[in-house]
Amino acid sequence: MAVFWRLILAHFIADFTFQTNKVASWKRESRTGMLVHILTHPVVAYALVWPYLSMIWVDTRWIQLNGWVCVALITLFHWLEDEWRVWSIQETGSPDSTGFFLWDQVVHITMILALSPTLTLTTVEPWVVPVLCAALLAHFVSVLVFFLENDLWGHSGVLGEKKYWFIGERLIGASLFLLPGPFFLLAFGWLGWIAYLYYYKSQERTWVHLVVGNTAVVLLGLLARGLLFS
Repeated sequence: MAVFWRLILAHFIADFTFQTNKVASWKRESRTGMLVHILTHPVVAYALVWPYLSMIWVDTRWIQLNGWVCVALITLFHWLEDEWRVWSIQETGSPDSTGFFLWDQVVHITMILALSPTLTLTTVEPWVVPVLCAALLAHFVSVLVFFLENDLWGHSGVLGEKKYWFIGERLIGASLFLLPGPFFLLAFGWLGWIAYLYYYKSQERTWVHLVVGNTAVVLLGLLARGLLFS
């Protein structure tokens, strides 16, 4: 079974790809918004791990839990963590910072790890790799850049009207790493062009956006290439 990595993919799709700017604001403003966001997670997760739901995922001396129950528990703990984060920011004045954002993700992934079959951690299906890399390169990197810029300067434009333009550029760069033979080196030319056009020439993006975005393209592009061509 490749449950763990499918659940990780489901998490990043539900928590980032399907959590638009509107949904992210909505969940902080009302219970309905939070409910819509939370229910996205089991829908995506159940779809991706459908063949394994009736199997036992957690098997201990005291308890046995199948996939249906484990996904439900992951959803419950995701809701509790998100509610606590929103409450902490709104009621106690905790900073909505990069550190809090990353801590939030660590908690979510830890719960997935705890409720996944232990023998599936090293089983990575080839199709999962490029899809997961694409999900990370798209909205996860955008949100990470947003928090970093906001921490440094109090504002960020990465989630503005050019959000999907930036995402497209990163996906193109990573896709070039999947070209056969030495043609993957074209990816570095693409990244150099992006740096020249939007940082050195027009100052349209910050150095944080440039460094984080391009580093993610290189690392995830090479990772996908290594796993797909190994």
